[in-house]
Amino acid sequence: MSWFTEQHRNGVSALTRHLEHTRQTCRRCGFEDYVLHSEWKAHVETTPKSGHIRYRLTCPDCHSTEIVELDV
Repeated sequence: MSWFTEQHRNGVSALTRHLEHTRQTCRRCGFEDYVLHSEWKAHVETTPKSGHIRYRLTCPDCHSTEIVELDV
């Protein structure tokens, strides 16, 4: 495995661990859960060259949308 591949894998693992412990609250109804592996319906948009990631989360209770943006 190349150095770049290993570093990429380490970065993805670190980001995943971070998001598994990041909670998001719905501003409309107060529903709260973790960003990953939760009841939020998540749609991920990425911009590979800039490293920008946008999680568009749909609340399972009221169906409103919350946005979580990351720059990696």
